[in-house]
Amino acid sequence: MVVCSLDYISICSYSNIMKMEKVFRALAERNRLRIALLLEMGPLNVSEIVSVLGLSQSNVSHHLKLLYDAGVVERSGRANWAFYSNSKGNPMVEGLVKTAFQNRFELSGFTEDMNRLARCHARRRNASKEFFDSVGEKGWRDLSEGLPERSEYLPFIKSNLGTTDLVLEVGTGGGSMIPFLLDNAVKVLAVDNSREMLGRALKFVTSRKISNRVELRLGDAEHLPAGDSMVGAVFMHMLLHHSGNPGQAVQEASRVLRPGGILLLIDLAEHSDSGFKEEQGDLWPGFTKDRIRGFMIDSGLSIVIEETFNRETVLAVAGMKGEN
Repeated sequence: MVVCSLDYISICSYSNIMKMEKVFRALAERNRLRIALLLEMGPLNVSEIVSVLGLSQSNVSHHLKLLYDAGVVERSGRANWAFYSNSKGNPMVEGLVKTAFQNRFELSGFTEDMNRLARCHARRRNASKEFFDSVGEKGWRDLSEGLPERSEYLPFIKSNLGTTDLVLEVGTGGGSMIPFLLDNAVKVLAVDNSREMLGRALKFVTSRKISNRVELRLGDAEHLPAGDSMVGAVFMHMLLHHSGNPGQAVQEASRVLRPGGILLLIDLAEHSDSGFKEEQGDLWPGFTKDRIRGFMIDSGLSIVIEETFNRETVLAVAGMKGEN
């Protein structure tokens, strides 16, 4: 049977109407709208949504399935590490959710939901901080040795970080990357949320006689102790999978960058090794390229270059902040 162009247009229009109906039906129910508004603030797993909304797990799973089938949310991660986020790439869905988010304060209970979400993110950060505060000297060596070999991607860092007066390293740990960063910068501002790790970093830079070019500050990736447009480059090395809110961490990096500045991010590709995740105290099982790219673009950064290393277990991405 031959379908004429008008018939084709009618079929396409009908298909779009059916998709719109599914989206409207999904967002019309109050608790599903609450879930979509929560996920606008960043990815969550089922247990976290349960804790924030005070609903049963079966109820939340049912709502997520309907939102997923309607194309409102997407699922990432593997096995029991799966987390949900609002879908990207469908202008209609994105527009509806953003419109709802702009009017969020008109929804009864929204402020209470956001307060509980903030506590959820704080629990993530505290879990990561407590883990690193407790590892000890041998534990820190074991953690470092368990990570992918960095020699393969060091040239990527050197060639894409750029030359600047000040680099901010987020999640410096024991400070082992600081001497390398000083090849590209006059000074390094190193931030970590663990006093134990900052103590190790201080001993390290003192032993290397570079402490006069390094400033150490206590602070979280999601709330950096630095001013707007303060630094020429931000470096995040194996940090994001420990972050309570990875999207917020990238937004903070963008905030402190000067126009034209570079965020250089090295992190784990998404994996399914539960033993490794537990040993490393990880909050996230790595990330997909699309997820990292989304964090960058949502934060106003344009992708300069992205590569994979160590048999595609490591993602390396550089993003630039616009001039305006």
